[in-house]
Amino acid sequence: MMKNFISLLQTVILFSLNGLLAEPFLSPHDLPLRHEIRLLQDRGVINSTINTWPLNLGGLDNVYKNNIKHNLLADKISKEQREGLSKVISTISISDNSDIFRPFGNRPRARFSTGLGATWMNDRYALKLSLQALDGVNEDYRGLKKEGLQVDGSYMAMRLANWSASIGKVDRWWGPGWDGNLILSNNARPIPAISLDRRISVPFENKWLSWIGPWSLNSFIGMMEEERTIPNCYLWGIRTEFKPEIISGLEIGLFRMMQLGGEGRKEDFKTFVNAFLSQDNYHHNNLEEPGNQLAGIDLRYRPGELPIAFYTQIVGDDEDKFLPNALFFQYGLEIWLDLELGTLRGFIEYNDLTSRWWTGDPRKFNITYEHGIYLEGYRYLGRAIGHWADTDSKILSLGSLLQLNNDIAWGSVFRFGDLNSDGNGRNSVSNAKKSEYAAIEVFNSRSFDRHYLKLETSLGWEEISVSSSQSDSGFTFSASVSKHF
Repeated sequence: MMKNFISLLQTVILFSLNGLLAEPFLSPHDLPLRHEIRLLQDRGVINSTINTWPLNLGGLDNVYKNNIKHNLLADKISKEQREGLSKVISTISISDNSDIFRPFGNRPRARFSTGLGATWMNDRYALKLSLQALDGVNEDYRGLKKEGLQVDGSYMAMRLANWSASIGKVDRWWGPGWDGNLILSNNARPIPAISLDRRISVPFENKWLSWIGPWSLNSFIGMMEEERTIPNCYLWGIRTEFKPEIISGLEIGLFRMMQLGGEGRKEDFKTFVNAFLSQDNYHHNNLEEPGNQLAGIDLRYRPGELPIAFYTQIVGDDEDKFLPNALFFQYGLEIWLDLELGTLRGFIEYNDLTSRWWTGDPRKFNITYEHGIYLEGYRYLGRAIGHWADTDSKILSLGSLLQLNNDIAWGSVFRFGDLNSDGNGRNSVSNAKKSEYAAIEVFNSRSFDRHYLKLETSLGWEEISVSSSQSDSGFTFSASVSKHF
């Protein structure tokens, strides 16, 4: 069924290719734009939830309507709210195709890729076609690779009052992390899915619920690939996010992921109900067990008016007494400054993807993102759906972003730690071996508005050491040029 939907998506949008590009969503590909949106929310200009991407533009209207001078977002809104057909965007990218890190942003997925993007929108419907040709994709840990023509980034969406229903293949980013997220990120290729999302996170009007503040709800059901032990299983994700008015500066996200069904397994309504009710742990009868679940919480807190915020994400890869267990963690600290020449953000982020059990279970390794029925685990096309470092890794990231007043951005990230700490089990970036990892990256983003051109580049150094006598190091680079026609 999902394949038929995607085929329909491609066919319908191809008839709309006469010039295009307004759309109602922001994808998790533009780091400087996210930095600016975060600044505006912390200053009280935006009063909506912003840790769930794609981000709906409807909740960001204040910036445009009030003529607030923030170039990136105001310009984006003014372009994307235009109805009808607008310009086609073409992109050419090259890279060394390092398959380790993939943070928030627009890193190429192949040594060479080229693409066309086109969108049509009116006050109720939006259609986008994104065609990409990938050449030089690395084999995954199973020896498989997907290249050639892809439709990643394509979708059809329809507005239903304050809700949006859509079908397509879009990247998602759930959580406050800058260099990675534990539950859902753009590390893996986007999964074809149908989704339902709340458009504008306005608070409840009811006096008993208004304390919740702005809130959002996002859910999708996607189909995973055929090249699995259990082909074409489903991934069902649900996330709600809110900013409680009773604690100023606090943002809370709650989420669940359910992997269920697939060839040879039950896919009836009862199976979905049992999964939703967490009736999963039927270890005595795998045929009756609905599937694999992950759940957790993320928090971001800004104390007072200080230009500093703390964030964390906690995920459980098992369940005990209806509570997440086999926990793994992300901790982060971010700061920001206003400068005469622009704005500066810095962050420190630590991710521990080994397991901790609040019930005292001594097991620590080979649990995160793994499962006894779905043997490829919480991965799609060979990449972890959550954090890029994959299971049993411990990674510290230190990053900075300088956004200049002329819309040029410079940034850097230093990453180091252990990949696959115990040296066993599946890991998409350090399979069946322990590696010590260190990398530094410097990147730049700039737009040439007169020529409708955008250039993104990065240059870095990466070293992976399996032992003192076995290491691999070298330069990493990528470059991407986008132009509107």
